[in-house]
Amino acid sequence: MQPAFELNNLTLTQHATLTDSLPTLAQTRDNKENDLTDALAAKHTVFDKLRNLAIRVPGLIDGLLDDDDDLKEQLDAIYGTDPASSENSALRRARVILPLWTDVDAARAAAVPVKPPLTVDYLAAPVAVADFSATIDLAIAKQKIEAEKQRDVTNAKSAQRTADRKLDRGNKRWYLAWLLAYPVGTPEGDAAVAQITTEQGTAQAQVLAILSAEAQPDQTVIVTFDPAGGLHATTKELQYQLPEETEFGHSTPITGDEISVGPFMAGDSVSFRTRVSNSNPGFVTSPAVSVIA
Repeated sequence: MQPAFELNNLTLTQHATLTDSLPTLAQTRDNKENDLTDALAAKHTVFDKLRNLAIRVPGLIDGLLDDDDDLKEQLDAIYGTDPASSENSALRRARVILPLWTDVDAARAAAVPVKPPLTVDYLAAPVAVADFSATIDLAIAKQKIEAEKQRDVTNAKSAQRTADRKLDRGNKRWYLAWLLAYPVGTPEGDAAVAQITTEQGTAQAQVLAILSAEAQPDQTVIVTFDPAGGLHATTKELQYQLPEETEFGHSTPITGDEISVGPFMAGDSVSFRTRVSNSNPGFVTSPAVSVIA
């Protein structure tokens, strides 16, 4: 109605560009969350192997060595670390096993008659000390990749929230300025009031309770939500916290009454909570629920 009308630092073209960017930013966020899910699955596969070997190899070596063999002294430090308690504990134990395994192979090569290097079967394939060493390196690399993917998710969500807030401020600035320039009673003012919806004191989002969190045989967890919860919420997320983490640093959108998350490391205690919000400031979180994967 008034093509020349514009705000300081906000033209119609800029407003349209920002509006059009929201679906792309949302898709980028979804893509980054999918990448993080894939990275977690790949990391868990490697740590499942590492933890399995870290538990079995010391016992095998213990049974092969004579009671008075000096190499047995290294087993005390190995048995003092529980590889099932956390990823870092599994890595610590694996790092101590590696030199012992190397020493055992050297002793077997020097024996008369010569004995073959020690191998352990994992998923129907023999694992030697070199493969075990490579698995340690791969586990560390997978942890780094997970951290990078988590940062990508955080950045994508931040970009989307920033665009949302900027667009919301632009909408409100324009509406107020328009009605100041063209009050109700003018054709332009009446058109704005009739065609543009405004917030009417939106109620605070209500908590979305978790009814259950059930571990599955494949180390995924099915989380079920209260279908009557989350009233007034326009954004719903399931957040989870892994062992040794201090925050609920992982999240995935909630699109139904239940969601499958994971897989996680077998034996890990994973804590879940929901976080919901709307146009009101802040978030509403549910009580945490923990489950052993």
